Amino acid sequence: MASPWVNDALSHAQSAFSSKTDTNILEVGGGSRTHIPLKGARYTVVDISKEQLEKNQDAAERILGDAQTIDYGDRHFDACVFWDVLEHLESPRSALLRAHDTLSPGGLVFVKGPILNSAKGIFTDLTPWWTHVLFYRYVLRQKNAGKPGYAPFRVEHAAEASHSEIAGTLKDLGMDVVFVGEYVSTQVHALKDRIPPLYWLYEAFGLVLRTVSAGKIGGRETEFLIVAKCLR
Repeated sequence: MASPWVNDALSHAQSAFSSKTDTNILEVGGGSRTHIPLKGARYTVVDISKEQLEKNQDAAERILGDAQTIDYGDRHFDACVFWDVLEHLESPRSALLRAHDTLSPGGLVFVKGPILNSAKGIFTDLTPWWTHVLFYRYVLRQKNAGKPGYAPFRVEHAAEASHSEIAGTLKDLGMDVVFVGEYVSTQVHALKDRIPPLYWLYEAFGLVLRTVSAGKIGGRETEFLIVAKCLR
């Protein structure tokens, strides 16, 4: 079953491109598979990981490169997708600017990522990467976790990757933010189902954060989806 953020993203894509027969989609940091499986679309995938690109069976074109510095040449796209990628970059704004320049009039930008000031976001920031690998291996049951080309990937958590900053950047580029959704990660649900004591410790951590910050940090919603439309 698809996650609610995938369903919301797909709904916007289908609505925008239902009459097109040659939709071109750029997936920035697209990794090993597409996250918005739109029937009939052509996918160009950019990733810094050769291993991830080699596993991607959805891509019509694979580009090995850094989203922050890449030159897309004369390529044009109907949509640009950033799916759990901007939080891994030192300069999310640079990646957004470069991709935005490839958009056709009326094109869409999809950005999905972690809410940095949520309980999960803060916990991730405070814990070392090896603990994330253990979580993926023994809670999410991904045996290859931490190996080259496999999640979890190291996180920068640059301030520019917060959903408020991303929405602001998109507006500065003259785009209309048409949708913002917030969700609870499937990782949190997996923790609750498989290791309840750790889940309740996590919930207690979030409660403390919300209490001492008067609700400003430590929220339960851990993921966001932003959809923006190019107005030029």
